[in-house]
Amino acid sequence: MKPIRELLKEIAHSSDPDRAVTEHAYQGFSESEKKEFQQKHQNVYAGKVRELIRTDNELLIYHTDRLSAFDRFIGLVPYKGTILADISQYWLEAAAAVVPTHYLSRPHERVLRCISCTPYKVEVVVRGYMAGSMMRAYQKGEREFCGVKLPEGLEPYRSLPEPIITPTTKAAAFEHDEDATPRQLVQQGVCTQEEWTEISTMALNLFRFGQQKYAEKGWILVDTKYEFGRDGTGQIRLIDEIHTPDSSRLWVKANYETNLARGDAPEMLDKETVRRYLLDLGFSGQGVVPNVPVNRLVALAETYLKVAETLIGRPLMSVGPLPHTPSV
Repeated sequence: MKPIRELLKEIAHSSDPDRAVTEHAYQGFSESEKKEFQQKHQNVYAGKVRELIRTDNELLIYHTDRLSAFDRFIGLVPYKGTILADISQYWLEAAAAVVPTHYLSRPHERVLRCISCTPYKVEVVVRGYMAGSMMRAYQKGEREFCGVKLPEGLEPYRSLPEPIITPTTKAAAFEHDEDATPRQLVQQGVCTQEEWTEISTMALNLFRFGQQKYAEKGWILVDTKYEFGRDGTGQIRLIDEIHTPDSSRLWVKANYETNLARGDAPEMLDKETVRRYLLDLGFSGQGVVPNVPVNRLVALAETYLKVAETLIGRPLMSVGPLPHTPSV
């Protein structure tokens, strides 16, 4: 095992950084591995950044190093999968004090073993601040988001009057998620009204919990997304990742007011830095994906690592490059 920080330095200082990223990054199941798993009568599914193997009672979540933005594949961020698995494990174990979760164990640095649940096909996005796509739409004059009407005069990067939920219907990997109101979710059969009431209550409780925990580290949990599923007994559980820099916006609290006072954006600890880079190139999801330089991808990995090591309180380790998918 080797500190991930050292492995990232090796990539950054390599004579051929592009090749080094390819060698160190785990891209997910190969076609032959998919066939092998399927031959074992296991249900195999590829998401945007994770690969899933489902049996009757359990789910194995393999965290790859794929990076997505604007519902498109952007590139590979070395060791992102291991880092996100660490953060997800931390939060799923902590969140068990707030809501039921699907987490069982961690058989490999990139794999979470979980209770198999039937997922609700909705991403429950909770927003506490004016940021991201909502901020850009608000600046263009939009005032209603997924059935929630916002007042006039809200400022960029400032907190909302209270956290709101802006659900999106969950699409297949790298297809576009669509905004929806709670009423539409019920009408479309995604969930019942009673289920939505329970899910939305759980989401808001988790968001408050996450904001409190991150505030203790000197960070602001700006927004995030949650996913939920129902297990074999009918229990609704939190599933998938939670409060990671891949699924959330995180800002540094110490210089937040100073940055805004001089007209700058908050210091970010999430993949919004890559989104902003792409937007500056005129890319927001349509057309050919621009190349993101290796130094930006490694810098993003270092940011994720900072979040993980601060939360967990120790250096993160890895076995290094994976020649094939680990057997667990």
